[in-house]
Formats: sequence, structure tokens, C-alpha cells
Amino acid sequence: MLKELIDFVDSILPSVPMGTKEGVQEAIAQFEKDGEQIKYLTANPLSELSQGDIISAVPFYYFDNDGNQKMFKTDALVLSTSCHIDQKDKLVLVPVFPLTSFKGNFVELKKNKVIDYMYIPEGILINSYVNFEIMNTFSKELIMSGLKNGKLTRVASLNQIGYYFFIIKLTVYLMRREDIGTLNERNIGFA
Repeated sequence: MLKELIDFVDSILPSVPMGTKEGVQEAIAQFEKDGEQIKYLTANPLSELSQGDIISAVPFYYFDNDGNQKMFKTDALVLSTSCHIDQKDKLVLVPVFPLTSFKGNFVELKKNKVIDYMYIPEGILINSYVNFEIMNTFSKELIMSGLKNGKLTRVASLNQIGYYFFIIKLTVYLMRREDIGTLNERNIGFA
């Protein structure tokens, strides 16, 4: 799965240096050769709320096509950086949906070739996917008090590999190269 992601990232962000890309691919090949399952999650959640943590049963709000506010409750991944969590009053979370709600190509989703989503084939996330399309901002105090009083639970944290994987997926989602037409239009007057 990671090898396919690296190849996919290379196809849309070809500026990754060849040595870096080959090194990552060699490391992935070593895992596959040894028959090991790559682990993305820590055995237990980290001691402090951190970027990439999964929190249970968070209410998300959105507006439908008629402008009506709607709500759904699902697990969430913390998008805010760990230092932002420590220093700011707001947190950004994205939903974690069950695979049964996915409408699309499961093979592409599970190989992480769908830019908008992240799939982690491990533990509590094996039957879920992260959706970067829906981002909600929450009061840090609301989330922290929910965790303290048990209304919310931290159910998982990303380990180092999982964290880098998350950063790659988020970078591709938010920062991938624009199409040629848009790039050319941005260059008008700068030649």
C-alpha cells in the first residue's frame, strides 16, 4: 500500500528528489520482503492530545444544498498541529467514516489513491477511512472537557510511520500542483 502511495505521489508531485523516493521505496520493499505488516498506530494513545489522534463520537456540522444546517456524529482525526493544540483556542478535526458509507472504488481507496481520503489498514481504523473534505473547527476547551469528563475518548494515535503517512496524504490533498491552465494564468504579468 505505501509503495503504491509513493508511486501515486510521484505521479502528481514529480519534484520529489529521486534519492528520497528510492530510499522510501527500498524501506517499503524491505517491510514487504520480511512479510511484516506495517504498523501505523501506537499501542496506546499518546500521553497528550496530538495531531493525528482519533477521538470518538464527535459532532460535525455542515450545510446542505438548501442552506440548512445538518449534524452527524462520528469519530474524528485531529488535523491541528500538536503545537497549535498547546497554544491556540481552536482545533480543526476531520471525520472518520465507516467503510460501509464509502461510495466509490474500494481498491483505489485502500491503496490511498483517492486524494481526498486516507485509509489505514490497522486496528480500529481497518474498517474506516478519514475524509479530508469535511473540516470543522472546535473550541479546544470543548474537546478537552469532553475528553476529561468521558463524553469523548481518544481511541488511537499515529506512530511515526503513521504520522509521516498522514502528512503525505494531507500535503497531497491540500498542496498538490495545480493544473497547467491555472498555473499559466497565475504567471500572467510575471514573465
